[in-house]
Amino acid sequence: MDIITSLTLVLTLIASTSYAWGMRGTTIGGEKGAMLPGAIIGLFLSFFSNILIMQEHFYIFSALGAVSMYIGGSMTYGETLGLSMNSKPAENMKKGLFALFLKGFLWFGLFGAIFTTGLNAVCYAYSTFELILIFAITPAAAVAGYFIFNKPLKVNENKFPKIYFSKTRQESWGALTGALAALIVFSIIKSRFEILIFALCCGLFGGFGWILGQLLQIYSIHYAKDSESFLARHLASSDGIDSWKIMECVLGAFGGLGASIGFIICYDKFKLTLFNLEKNNGILPRNSTLSVVLFVLWICLLSADLVHYFIKPPITKKELKKQLKRKQITQEEYSVRRLKAVKAIPPFYKKYQKFTEFAEPVLYAAIPFILICIGSVHSALATSFFILFLVIAQEVALEKTISKKFDLLIKISFGVISLIILLVQSILRFNFGFTGTVLLYTVVYEGLTLLWLVPKTVRKFLKQHNDDIDSFDKILMFKTFCKENKRVLSVHIYFIICIIFTILFII
Repeated sequence: MDIITSLTLVLTLIASTSYAWGMRGTTIGGEKGAMLPGAIIGLFLSFFSNILIMQEHFYIFSALGAVSMYIGGSMTYGETLGLSMNSKPAENMKKGLFALFLKGFLWFGLFGAIFTTGLNAVCYAYSTFELILIFAITPAAAVAGYFIFNKPLKVNENKFPKIYFSKTRQESWGALTGALAALIVFSIIKSRFEILIFALCCGLFGGFGWILGQLLQIYSIHYAKDSESFLARHLASSDGIDSWKIMECVLGAFGGLGASIGFIICYDKFKLTLFNLEKNNGILPRNSTLSVVLFVLWICLLSADLVHYFIKPPITKKELKKQLKRKQITQEEYSVRRLKAVKAIPPFYKKYQKFTEFAEPVLYAAIPFILICIGSVHSALATSFFILFLVIAQEVALEKTISKKFDLLIKISFGVISLIILLVQSILRFNFGFTGTVLLYTVVYEGLTLLWLVPKTVRKFLKQHNDDIDSFDKILMFKTFCKENKRVLSVHIYFIICIIFTILFII
């Protein structure tokens, strides 16, 4: 790669992944939210590669990026962050920062290993037998790592793993360690050293990025208010930038930086590997009939999984009391809903929720990854666009409420749009183009987030100023609204700047 292209790739991934990681923590969260930064990395690596076959089939790499970043989201890190920031002085600063480096390294390192393994698979660098070995050994190594490093955890009996970073939450960093080790060992045996190098670059920058992001968060919470700098004091005030969001965006920026550097270092090797993709003029199914059958089965399973959004467990009296205490409902609403509330959630609902929780990693990561590796064009297209639209549609339309009055209409509209996207991609193999995909990941994500967030924020503002609203003129109301929501506004102004910056670089 020439210097200008390399520099542009680095700057684009820093900005876009910083935005994407911040967006993950704003709207979706968890494993599904992590698909966005992964997809963005894969998308822009293909665009700036200057390798025609990679640019033409960008959806393969955005899809691989999405499923590769998913797995790391299984790690719990709330209590881990608390070790270094919940008190001054910290409960255990060294342990807390080490844990963040480890979890950041595993999250981004595993992304790098899975992404490059998938790239080698679609380029026929692995035989079918070797792929079967990878699909069998990697989860087995993950299970082994989980039981070796993350068990036992019995808080009531005071039994904990030998190394743990969360007191009450089940950790899974051991499972990711096992999976990453399996992929790295396999790549070394096959002399696919670009997998090792790319994974190390992603992992190291992810680990150090999380440490730096957390140090900035700690400074903002505990030290900035006493600083001589006006800017530092402002950031630490209630009107300043959300310190948690600073941490997320810094982590994302470093993750993008690591991926871009790893790609530049391994560029020649990637280009050589992609020769098979070019020779076949794109992704070639190892078995066409099997690929189509498995794709249809996957879509059926996804459809079945969506049922749990419509089967809501009855609310408990305990949860209602919490909502009343938090002022989420009025006393009148509490009195009415209490009549239908139950003492405890029925066992059936708990089992069903547990099943859907364990099913999601399989449906949104494992199955599409396997299908892409065996050459399913339909799966690559669907994962790159349909799934990325589906996960934000789930959060905005099914998990949250935009407008109570039009709630059903919104749900139906999102459902129809999702169905149209799926049918168009499945039947016509339509990929919506590189530009359309970029707009989905940036403008559409930010737009849908604001569509949910703005009414919610306005309703909260009007409720707080119910007695004074008549005395406000429009200009005063707008100024007051902006002043009281500076944290929300600053985050989304930053997102919009990153989006504009990204789009300018790819024009």
